[in-house]
Amino acid sequence: MPSISQLTEFREPLVIARNTGHRLMLVLAMEEERGLIQAQHLSQLGGSCLWVDVLKDDHSHSKQQRYITSTQAKQYLGTSNQHVVYNAHRAFNASALCAVSGTIRGGGVLILLTPPSAQWHKNYDLQLESYGHSINTAHSHFIQWWQKQWQHHSAVFVLQELHAEPQHKVVPIDWQPLPLIFEASQPLQPTEAQGHLISQLVMAYEQQNSMVLTIDARRGRGKSACLGWFIKALGSKARHGPAIVTAPSKRSLNAMLQTSAMPSINFYALDALLTSLPDAGVLIVDEAAAIPLSQLINLIKVYKLVVLSSTQDGYEGSGQGYRLKLPHIIASLGRSSKHMTLTQPMRWQAGDALENFIRSSFLCDVELPNITHNAFADSSMALTYSQVTGAKLAQNQTLLRQVYGLLMLAHYQTTPQDLRLLLDHPQHQMHLCFVGEHLVGLAWVAEEGNLDASLARQIALGQRRIQGHLLAQILSQQAGFSVACELSSWRIQRLAVTPSLQGRGIGSKLLQRVYGLAQERQVDFVGASFSASSKNLDFWQLNKFIPIWLGVRADTATGFNSVQVMQPISADAEILQDQLRCHFRDYLTFGQHLWFSSIDADLWQIIFASCQKNVMVALSKKQQQNLLTLLANGRAGFSGPLYLLHQNVRDAKHKSMIIQAAQNNTHKGLQEHVRRLAQTTLALLHGV
Repeated sequence: MPSISQLTEFREPLVIARNTGHRLMLVLAMEEERGLIQAQHLSQLGGSCLWVDVLKDDHSHSKQQRYITSTQAKQYLGTSNQHVVYNAHRAFNASALCAVSGTIRGGGVLILLTPPSAQWHKNYDLQLESYGHSINTAHSHFIQWWQKQWQHHSAVFVLQELHAEPQHKVVPIDWQPLPLIFEASQPLQPTEAQGHLISQLVMAYEQQNSMVLTIDARRGRGKSACLGWFIKALGSKARHGPAIVTAPSKRSLNAMLQTSAMPSINFYALDALLTSLPDAGVLIVDEAAAIPLSQLINLIKVYKLVVLSSTQDGYEGSGQGYRLKLPHIIASLGRSSKHMTLTQPMRWQAGDALENFIRSSFLCDVELPNITHNAFADSSMALTYSQVTGAKLAQNQTLLRQVYGLLMLAHYQTTPQDLRLLLDHPQHQMHLCFVGEHLVGLAWVAEEGNLDASLARQIALGQRRIQGHLLAQILSQQAGFSVACELSSWRIQRLAVTPSLQGRGIGSKLLQRVYGLAQERQVDFVGASFSASSKNLDFWQLNKFIPIWLGVRADTATGFNSVQVMQPISADAEILQDQLRCHFRDYLTFGQHLWFSSIDADLWQIIFASCQKNVMVALSKKQQQNLLTLLANGRAGFSGPLYLLHQNVRDAKHKSMIIQAAQNNTHKGLQEHVRRLAQTTLALLHGV
């Protein structure tokens, strides 16, 4: 990490970068206004510039400069910029930084604006605020840890200014002439490696092979462009049937359209594709690692030729687990397969310093040792357990790499920002399981609830929503039980076991350990929220976690409805669980054909049966009044209490309106009608 005392010292490395097509990161560690002025001068050195901040407050004035918020970063994947300015003074999102770094062309610079280096980790930003920190407790272990990753890295240059000049005077930089900006050719034609890949795709199509072709590469290698050239090669009248495309989002279509030179592509949203299953000569699935394996299996069973493209270490999340499991799944289906990859970057040179820094500093290069069954069977390799906080993980690089590596294997949505959540959130803890020195399992636990009654009531009415407390707020806002926010709870956010040792009871033992520790600390209940599949639910029910709620919409990322489970500890939590199960039973019955008609029949039976067993406690009149009050005073879009209102009205027209509100909870007219009905029904229940 070279430190520089003035910007002119950055000229020489910038010239080298422009001549070689490599990219750099320049950190302006200083007071915010001065950093913005310095960045403005730098951004005018040539080429387009993208400005990123947590808030949209445009400091740029050139037509070549765009200004976006950090939440919009993913939308700009696939675009091209010469420079990116990321303002980290008010908040820092690691995933957003990674995403926008991938848009920088060779010879460009990632300009990071931060407070002075020694102060940054104590800066009270919006991210720490969302984690529950106050100004007095603000301390980012993540920032401290990441700054250490800069050391001795040739891609990072730091300009440290502790004291600004009077009136923030900045002398304009005269660096002309500079070498021409390196332009990685925006290919009108594929490279040799891309051409070879495309020819293999075309051959498989022409020969009508029944197989699954998998393509993976790091971001920026031109996978989507290759798929566009492949579609172009087939032509608009593909003789063996059209090429159809699906993906978690339409974002990748831009690159495909650009290279295919076609006005449109046969794109199907994943849910629409699974429902309609149109005829096709080839099915192309882009960013396949972000699609649930169960849904990929369904598609592989239907289509003769399938192309699965995925990013190895994308900024949206890791596909490591996908790559481990997929070959075995394809083989089990009796399908032949062929794996292909691309290694040459398109926008920058191979071995790019910035890419290497981003990958290594955010642990995208982590490799988890593969522990064998034989090692586990050795009597000397007994399971051992420990608990660790984010602060301790930040001080132990070896253990942190193991933890993050296992998280990436277990869940495709694990992103660099999860590192900050893990290291900085004071109510998060990690429970670890080891075989010898090797990490083989983990439970990531979030402490939730324990909120005062007034705040809990506001949350239940939809008047407040706070960061975190996911399970507690679902049970409060959707199910209608505000007491869920008042009780203390531990939510198991992630549960992961190394793939080679799954099915050996490690996950169950981890759950038992977490539950035992929660008992010792007098927590009211332990719960979880996860994608509802038969396999997942079987596991949790085997470990005595009972389903108590089901989301009405399938998650866009997983394709599954989310299900919430709990295991009570205190007597108050046992009462809550009994009431929830009774409520849940009637809610499921009401919503079976409204919200849950697409749920797999076997899964539905598992869920429905769970709330039929030993449900002895019916909702009291007072509890019914509380639920209807949510509709009368809060948002009428609550799914939970709608069945109760439907039971209590007699007029067929009113019943029909409630059904319509359940189907369209954003319609203001229907919401208002439901409110009035709830108010009338409440008055009757009160005997008014």
